Amino acid sequence: MSSEQLTVRVVASEAERNLAYDIRRRVFVNEQHVPADEEFDADDERATHVLACIGGTPVGTGRVVFHADYAKIGRMAVVQKWRRHGVGRAVMQALMDIGTQGKVCRFVLHAQVQALPFYESLGFTVTSEEFEEAGIPHRQMEREP
Repeated sequence: MSSEQLTVRVVASEAERNLAYDIRRRVFVNEQHVPADEEFDADDERATHVLACIGGTPVGTGRVVFHADYAKIGRMAVVQKWRRHGVGRAVMQALMDIGTQGKVCRFVLHAQVQALPFYESLGFTVTSEEFEEAGIPHRQMEREP
């Protein structure tokens, strides 16, 4: 990483949410060509979002949505320059901590197939066949807190 501190915090204002949305727009809409109307959905209003910053610069985001018997982690995005520097792991840890505080019994996520090893390294296991979301191959993964 750099000598600057990595911090991950819960999004607490509209300005912070806009920073998180900007990261998602850069990663999913611009890089991966996900249609904006698929990237931003109704769950955004009820999700708990986190924002990762290095030296005050936003570099990553993710969200967790609580359901009756699980929490769904999603919209994990790290700007290209900061991938493979521990940002995604820190975002995931923050989201799992939020879920654990919410007393969830399991976490669910839809992982892009190329990211399976990352999620497996965090204790997630594949629980579905391959499927497409926004034209990108995914697999469902789960883990207990």
